[in-house]
Amino acid sequence: MTQTTSRQCLGDTKGDVLEEAPVFRPSEEEFCDTLKYIESIRLKAEPYGLCRIIPPPSWQPPCLIKEKSIWEYSKFVAEIQQFDRSPAQSEMGKEPGLEFTLKRFKKHADDFIQHYFFSKDVGHVNCKREELSVESIEGEYRKIVENPSGKLEVLYGDLDTATFGSGFPMASNTGESCNKYIRSSWNLNNAPKLPGSLLSFESDKNSSVSVPHLRIGMCFSSLYWKIEEHHLYSISYLHVGSPKIWYGVPERYSFKFETLMKKYFPDLLGKPSKLHGVITRLSPFVFKSKGVPVYRIIQYPREFVLVFPGAYHSTFDCGFNVAEAVTFAPLDWLPHGQNAVALYQSHGRKTSISFDKLLIGAAREAVKAQWELILLKKNTIDNLRWKGYCGKNGILTETLKSRVKQEGMRREYLCSTFQTKRKDKNFNSTSKRECSICYFDLHLSAVHCSCSSDRYLCLNHAKRLCSCTWTEKIFLYKYEINELNMLVEAVEGTLSAVHAWAREDLNLGLRHYTPKEKSFREDEGKKAHKLQDAVTSYGNGLSAVSSIKAEIKARIQQLQCLHERKSKEEMVSTPSLPRMTQDDTSLLLREVMPEDLSSTSSESDDTTDLDLDDGGKGCVLSTLSSRPSPSQPASEREVTLSQRRRPPKRKVTLSELLKDNSSEHGTAKHFKSTSEGLPMSHPASKKRKKK
Repeated sequence: MTQTTSRQCLGDTKGDVLEEAPVFRPSEEEFCDTLKYIESIRLKAEPYGLCRIIPPPSWQPPCLIKEKSIWEYSKFVAEIQQFDRSPAQSEMGKEPGLEFTLKRFKKHADDFIQHYFFSKDVGHVNCKREELSVESIEGEYRKIVENPSGKLEVLYGDLDTATFGSGFPMASNTGESCNKYIRSSWNLNNAPKLPGSLLSFESDKNSSVSVPHLRIGMCFSSLYWKIEEHHLYSISYLHVGSPKIWYGVPERYSFKFETLMKKYFPDLLGKPSKLHGVITRLSPFVFKSKGVPVYRIIQYPREFVLVFPGAYHSTFDCGFNVAEAVTFAPLDWLPHGQNAVALYQSHGRKTSISFDKLLIGAAREAVKAQWELILLKKNTIDNLRWKGYCGKNGILTETLKSRVKQEGMRREYLCSTFQTKRKDKNFNSTSKRECSICYFDLHLSAVHCSCSSDRYLCLNHAKRLCSCTWTEKIFLYKYEINELNMLVEAVEGTLSAVHAWAREDLNLGLRHYTPKEKSFREDEGKKAHKLQDAVTSYGNGLSAVSSIKAEIKARIQQLQCLHERKSKEEMVSTPSLPRMTQDDTSLLLREVMPEDLSSTSSESDDTTDLDLDDGGKGCVLSTLSSRPSPSQPASEREVTLSQRRRPPKRKVTLSELLKDNSSEHGTAKHFKSTSEGLPMSHPASKKRKKK
């Protein structure tokens, strides 16, 4: 359910009205999947920059900060915000304050409201208690921001939940009664690492973007206009206390917003990075009067506020409250993240996450999902979600293709004379490597020289590395360009590329998929060689066909052996692949064979149609075509060609297939060519031999 209304905010002019951002009330069913629900409302809510989400009535998570051990004994140092300074100086208005517990801070916040609004001292509001509303507090806040007079100080706390603790239940500090909320996707400790969230591929222990923060406020404490790091999504939950008021500017107006900021604060012209962090406070009505739309939200306890990528936003509190917020990155964030990387590089600003690492991690996961959908028919929610972002025009495909093209151009024009070396597996395993000049992330490639062991540069600044000759510099890469191009085709859905990448980079194969689906990882050095071999064989259609056929044969053989162990004394047949039909297999074989090899493959004795939709019997239909012999006279060859017909399909038993498979590969177990098809080592075979 969506509601968009306009409410009159107090101001000096009666016409000052800020439109409310939309409000959404998900049903119980919709509320089960956070990322899916956010995707469903994105087109409606993103034009506003932010929105409010009210959970179903059943959402009643315990608030851990109310527990006595935290409320009365956990301490933190509050910071001071001063309103007597000019707005241009407000970004420097953070000063360390006194040490508080939550209980003492609430008392301080309540005393402030009593003194500011109800005191009869000169200069105070002196209103009646029943007249104090959110709108009256908002009107007073506007006066303070637009016309500061006198000295006013407020306190706030900004706490890392990794040290202070979260307001949501976690496995380490609650009992079994809270399991529902511990596992919930709306628990902000889980949000950044949800399936389908790109931050789940970030392994840098020094990165704090996936750690929620607690914001402890009092009346007038503010979060100045800001934009999230890397233009990430952010979501905030109000645990307890007085309402919090939000103002938001959509991303499409960010350029006009920044232009106005530079006009009012010329000092920001020399500090462009300040426009993308916490900058300054400026009344939302100023932006509205200059044609920049500003949308408003009043957030109450037990409600979420979602901020979309690239949206500027600010907040202030109407009294004591405790909120928790975190950033996250669903797949539709990719274009925003790519723009943020280019912007940060041009400003020489440090990054907190590796965009390339997230992009490649997402692409590899998407290939795995497509492999499971095509060959194992695993139509899980996660696999289908990944598939939705792939294909020729998918967001993931377009972003990856753009990044690979950019990387290829840089390598072509800058690294042709360098020594080349594949990166060591520990190059950035524990921390993110950055260009020493512009702080660009070096996940995909870097330039290095032995004369400066700790200095690495991006390809854009390779010439500024050192004074050594170009031939002495070393170009380090994680993947070769032809490998990255194969990954692009795999994400697009080319079956041969999906199979090659899944087998060599992800170590996936039909023979590895036992019912428990155990997987393993190989040494990085071996994986690099195997991936290069896959790129070579990927260009050879016959090799790809042979490889896929070998995988399917191995799957048939493995499933037969597993089934026989369960039925030792009975005669059994091998189960077919999970719902794989002849059409699926034929499509797979046709897809991986290049057109220019079609004539060669049609002449090969290996070309067979696997009839796997036969009730589990595992028969193979031969499609060998008879051809006239070159030694025949011309007249006889003409007759033969004119009379040639496709012969009827000959059924081949599974034992013959497995025997053929054994002779081809030399590594399969020996099978007795009988109707039972049982291995010679099978107990039933031994009994028959004795008889």
